Amino acid sequence: MTKPVPLPSSRRAPAATVQAQADLLAVVHLLDRILDAIPSMALLLSPQRQVVLANRRLLEFVDAGSPQEVMGLRFGEIMECARALESEGGCGTTPGCAVCGSLAATLDAQLGHAETQVCLMIRRSAAGDRALELEVSAAPVDISGKRFTLVCLSDARNRMLRERLERGILPQAKAVAIEMDALARIASDAGANEETRREALGLLQSASKRFVRMAQAHTDFSAAESGRLDVARRAVSARELLRQTAGGPEVRLETPSEDAVVDTDPELAVSALREVLLNALQAAPPESVTAGYRASEAHVDFWVHNPGEMAPGVQPQVFYRAFSTRAAGRGYGAYFAKLVTERYLGGSVSFRSQAVEGTTFTLRLPRALKEQEVPHA
Repeated sequence: MTKPVPLPSSRRAPAATVQAQADLLAVVHLLDRILDAIPSMALLLSPQRQVVLANRRLLEFVDAGSPQEVMGLRFGEIMECARALESEGGCGTTPGCAVCGSLAATLDAQLGHAETQVCLMIRRSAAGDRALELEVSAAPVDISGKRFTLVCLSDARNRMLRERLERGILPQAKAVAIEMDALARIASDAGANEETRREALGLLQSASKRFVRMAQAHTDFSAAESGRLDVARRAVSARELLRQTAGGPEVRLETPSEDAVVDTDPELAVSALREVLLNALQAAPPESVTAGYRASEAHVDFWVHNPGEMAPGVQPQVFYRAFSTRAAGRGYGAYFAKLVTERYLGGSVSFRSQAVEGTTFTLRLPRALKEQEVPHA
């Protein structure tokens, strides 16, 4: 997790100044070829963090025809970062920018220290939002008596997905497999009494379902990102959805007296709700998490509440892929819940966190037609 940094000045150098800086670099022999020879995206930034020169790989990535198209812009603006589009000041001026890895690395470099950070970004475009994980290396460079910042960017997604597999998925799968093996031995032990064997068989069936659910979650994650996730919508009881998700002693349910109908894919909705609930359980003391739903004319809002406040540095990154406060290989649950709900189920996921009222996540799903009856479990 990137620690919050003080936001720098939003002041920019005028176009004439940026052009003069670019002209200064243009006379440096072979500088453009050296940048193009770097096996990653690279750019040179001015003291105001504006692009003065960019290499061919970066221009191709952002679909720019020449360095002039990106000159004077800031990193987040060229990359179409969702945060950079949130305010008129652009890149480096929103509250979420305080936890940006790219900004942190750049500011350190401007102080004279080479720095490498991971930048988690949502890239916004006409084709839809896209999650990016970039490894950003920044270092100060003096050229013709002027100080610039050299920034090199490489795609960190494959490395982070490998960490997810090695540190997240495989250890969990191994633990469940060991549990299933032990239970199978007990269930098949001719020397054990009948009650013990029946109990072991029941636990084995439960563990088997968890194993299948774990494998399905990985399949759904890959399919959701690639646009291949199958959706089977139907009228579903809101109360039943919540019961399937939070039907355990760790969560106190606060459901209204009347049920409601949602038009959704029940398996995907439960998966998304389960991820939201898991985040709450990991952040709160046992039995302090509550959940319920509220129905309106158009939507049903499922909510999950825990009494703690989320740290200010955490809040802007909650829905970013691979963001975690716990360990490498984690940090995909809230991202998956938002991706599935908003891209496939026609709903939304949001949260509110304050010291007095705690943290509440809300997952909104569209309602079915009024005349449809609530299906029974």
